[in-house]
Amino acid sequence: MNRMWTRSGALATAALAVAALAAGPAQAATGRLGWQATLLPLPAGADPAGHGYLHASDGHGEYTGSFIVDGKLQVVSWRGGKPVLRGAPAGFEWAMAEGEDSAGRIYGEALDYDTNDDRTFVLDDTGFHLRDNPPGYRSFEIRAVNRRGDAAGLVFTDDPADNAAAVWPAGGGAATVFPLPAGADNVVDIDDDGAILFSGFARDIVWKNGVSRPLADIPGFSNPHGSAIRNGVVVGFASNANASQAIRWTTPETPVALAGGDYAGDLNVGGLTIGQAPVPGSFRGKPTAWRGTTPAGDLKQPGTYPGYLASHVTDDGVFTGWASNGALDEGGVPVIWRFTP
Repeated sequence: MNRMWTRSGALATAALAVAALAAGPAQAATGRLGWQATLLPLPAGADPAGHGYLHASDGHGEYTGSFIVDGKLQVVSWRGGKPVLRGAPAGFEWAMAEGEDSAGRIYGEALDYDTNDDRTFVLDDTGFHLRDNPPGYRSFEIRAVNRRGDAAGLVFTDDPADNAAAVWPAGGGAATVFPLPAGADNVVDIDDDGAILFSGFARDIVWKNGVSRPLADIPGFSNPHGSAIRNGVVVGFASNANASQAIRWTTPETPVALAGGDYAGDLNVGGLTIGQAPVPGSFRGKPTAWRGTTPAGDLKQPGTYPGYLASHVTDDGVFTGWASNGALDEGGVPVIWRFTP
């Protein structure tokens, strides 16, 4: 895979479980009421196919992602429906926005192709601010950002056995580095109170203040995996030999099946959740939503794009994602979905 798409491709691979090729004829954005799709305009100089990812927001009207503009991956925000090219740090050709806090600060990673320098950044109204890697570690990869601006991820050494978890606190300051909890292999998400959702070898866990709480199974399904955590609630899925089931954990020990879904990918502060409903006869599903545990309808197809997904839920009740005529793991054009009653 092209180095440009290594990190974002991994994100999109996970997000493919959230949405995929739509079944049936194309739905216009102005069709029947429900979750209506709006294709956002790309900035001047952008690749017409987008080849980008829209999966961050400040929760009150700004949406942010990274798209190919003038031949390189750059950060783009939408304000009032109009694109604002935020660019990339000076000297870097690749800038992936990984998250945005409620104050509008954007967190991500930048890569310099010539030197292979890989740096974490914070972008605010004064520009890009590069962060140094923690001492003794060659790189830090952001996996999640909470609403305060705490950024959680992994730090790497030349020996994979010494890789660790880390949290960069909101507002700056040195990162806190700590060993991965027993049974964990990656950071998935961070809650607003600092609890971290880790992926695990057998099951995912919620970790806080040194205490690990594994996600519980539901009858008929095992290997539970979480996709997001908010206010202590986790959404994700579990599987068996034949199928998977979307799940909401009100606590790590209390799973509830989400009716009609085989995957749940993200939720907001009010419990609005995005996920996938299976399509009979297809290995791909269609994007669908829940309010708490109550089904809230499928997302409409954006224009005539056959492939589309939503990977993020804003706190003001909007889904963000992208659409494509090709492979979704290579990105697409920016899309948002709002509910029209």
